[in-house]
Amino acid sequence: MATYFIFTRKQRSSALLLIFNAGVAFLLYMAAHKYLPDLTSDKSALTQLLDVLDIAIWVVEAILLGLALWFWFENKQIRVCVTPTTLFYSDPTFGDVSWQVKVSDITELKQVSDTTQEFISNLIVLKNGEKKQLMYGNYRGFDRRAFFDALVLANSNIIVPESIYSYKIQRPSWAKRIRKKIGLDE
Repeated sequence: MATYFIFTRKQRSSALLLIFNAGVAFLLYMAAHKYLPDLTSDKSALTQLLDVLDIAIWVVEAILLGLALWFWFENKQIRVCVTPTTLFYSDPTFGDVSWQVKVSDITELKQVSDTTQEFISNLIVLKNGEKKQLMYGNYRGFDRRAFFDALVLANSNIIVPESIYSYKIQRPSWAKRIRKKIGLDE
C-alpha cells in the first residue's frame, strides 16, 4: 500500500537532547558562580541566590538525566503515517498513546491556542465530532507542510490550516460573551 507521509523517531534522540540540556544547565550554573559576584555589591542577596542555585541545580540535573536514561533504555518509536485510507499515530513518550482513523472520517485538522492556559493543541476532528490530539509540535524534524499535503491528498475534503504555524485563538465561552457585549467579536 502506498504511503503519503511517514515520520518515525526513536526516543534515543530525545535522550540525547535531554543530556545536552543538562550540560547547558550545568554551564549556566557554573557561569552564575563565576560572573554574578562581579555584577552585584549586595553579598547577602548573592549568597542567598547561590545557596538556592546550589540545591536547584542537582534537582534539575537529576530530573533531566533521569528522563534521558529512561528514554535511552526504553527507546520506543514515535510514528505518524498517512496512507490513502488511514492515519496512524503512535507516541509512547508519556502514556503509550496510539490510535488509527480512516482518512475518510477526518473533517479537519485544527491548530488552536487556548488563551486561558497558554497551551497549543493540534487536533484531528472526525465526522462524529470526536477529536484526536497530535503532539507533532514536540517533534524535531516533523515536516508539517508534507503532513498537511498528505492528508489533503488522501482526502481532499479535509480542512487544514492555511499556514503550518498558525494557531487559531480559542477563548472560553464566558470570554466570548463579554467580547461580544463590548463589540470585540471574533
